[in-house]
Amino acid sequence: MPEQVSLSQRIEESRQQLYKLEQKYGLSHATVLRQSMVLDELINEYNRKFHAQNKSRFVGSSQLIREELLPGHSQLYCSPFAVTLS
Repeated sequence: MPEQVSLSQRIEESRQQLYKLEQKYGLSHATVLRQSMVLDELINEYNRKFHAQNKSRFVGSSQLIREELLPGHSQLYCSPFAVTLS
């Protein structure tokens, strides 16, 4: 978890730096664009770690995977448009 806090801090610092550079140079300056790419990469790294953690939580449950892949075949699936004919 400390690594994520550190990554979150790096993202925030990068965002603040981008804002300062944008105020100084404008949006289309090369320095601003480079800082934007740095921030993008940090956000991508965070997202990769976040999605990897969430994916590992659900891989162990075959029922959850079945419901996600084949919702019509799950006993828990119920369409709000289902009509009962008598």
